[in-house]
Amino acid sequence: MKIGIVTDNTCNLKPGDIEKLGVNIVSLYVNRSGKYTRAIDLDLDSYYNELGSVAELPTTSQPSPQDFMEAFGRALQNFDALVVPLISGKLSGTFVSASIASRDFDMPIHVIDTLLTENGLGMLVKNLSKMIANGSDTDALVKYATDFHKKIRTIFSVDDLNYLYKGGRIGKAKALMGNLLKMKPVLQLEDGELKPVENIRGNKKLLQSMVDHTLKGKDPADLKKVEIVYIKRNEDAEELKRILLERVPNIEVEISLIEPVIGTHLGPEGIGIISEWA
Repeated sequence: MKIGIVTDNTCNLKPGDIEKLGVNIVSLYVNRSGKYTRAIDLDLDSYYNELGSVAELPTTSQPSPQDFMEAFGRALQNFDALVVPLISGKLSGTFVSASIASRDFDMPIHVIDTLLTENGLGMLVKNLSKMIANGSDTDALVKYATDFHKKIRTIFSVDDLNYLYKGGRIGKAKALMGNLLKMKPVLQLEDGELKPVENIRGNKKLLQSMVDHTLKGKDPADLKKVEIVYIKRNEDAEELKRILLERVPNIEVEISLIEPVIGTHLGPEGIGIISEWA
């Protein structure tokens, strides 16, 4: 049985990786004043410059069931079954759209709420691709994808809490108070949703805290890889990498831009650390 993978664009895979892995991507949408654009069609530099200055903040929306039906139809021309790991259902209705679309097909389509997003979802997709190449069946793939969130720790921070507030991720009072006090939150993706873990004043302390929370309660020997994601904070991203390598020498660390759906909610100076553990 030939097994294929369909996922969504929040996995933040590079175009070269998507082509190499043979993965099918379904895009979420960004709504700018009533104009809907597929997130994968946005120029990130232009979009993030715009995000920092617009009067009306963009919103995001899930793909439609029709988007998934088209993607499934294309993929099933080459595969006998599909594994569909998707962004956390607590962050997006993408899982619901894919589940609805899957009912129109007789061939096996396994839609999975991974409780992940961003590069954590991307790490999962890469690992699933390796498992398929090594002969794993759909039962093993689905179980692995369902449990994989336990191996990922995702830590974020933002410069301006208003983006999280307007995206419905925190309350107005918390956003106002945090901005007034110049406090920067440390957020963790836990059980599929963003939860605050600490508020920090000062950028240097913030970056240290993000690394602390990444490594907290873990054996550094179990750390497999780290991916740092950012918007307009390349110097901070490099500093996070330096701190991590100081704490855990020789670990693989990659740096990339945050993809635009999550970036819309974090705001134009979001930053994060996604780590995979044994």
